[in-house]
Amino acid sequence: MIKAVLFDFDGTLADTLPFYIKAYDVALRSVGFVLDEKEIAQKCFGKSEYVICNSLGIPEKTELFAQAYFSAVKDLFKHAPLFNDTIEVLNFLKDRNTKIIVITFAYRWYIDQMMGQYKLEPYFDFVISTDDVVSPKPHPEAVLKAIEKLKITAKETLVVGDSKSDILMGKAAGSKTVLFTRKEYDLFYSFEELKKTNPDFIVSNLDEVKKLVL
Repeated sequence: MIKAVLFDFDGTLADTLPFYIKAYDVALRSVGFVLDEKEIAQKCFGKSEYVICNSLGIPEKTELFAQAYFSAVKDLFKHAPLFNDTIEVLNFLKDRNTKIIVITFAYRWYIDQMMGQYKLEPYFDFVISTDDVVSPKPHPEAVLKAIEKLKITAKETLVVGDSKSDILMGKAAGSKTVLFTRKEYDLFYSFEELKKTNPDFIVSNLDEVKKLVL
């Protein structure tokens, strides 16, 4: 029986991936780089600001890059929508007394901003951000912290996410894993590479998660 669903946030509950492309583009231009969308996704997604700048050969510009990036996120993400079925799925889980957690690679200030923006706080039991762990995704630390706090086992949880790190994190912890993917994500990820992580389930809309907890 599934007692808790552990959701990634960006690209899973909220349609924010295109906004990340825009924010990274602003930051990259601020340090003299112009990349196409595919290159931005490959070089920036899932990486810290220092790692990005180091890979570009400009580690000394990390602070400038980060300032431009965070400023763009705070501005642009005001317009990022939730997916159409996000609230319906959260209500379904809440009505079943299923615990609902967010585990995100994002910083705490960002996830707090977005949760408040969407008025999502009442749905979630708690949030684990990258600031709350020593080892972020794909390390299983965040999932293990969650199940310890909930006093349940990993086998009683579903980890739902759109990236390789989400699935690897869940599998390493012993959870059931759900890959959420959309046709538009071809820009950001290789579906063939994602499938190699062997998720337990693959869904193309969040509504499908409801039957997986039954």
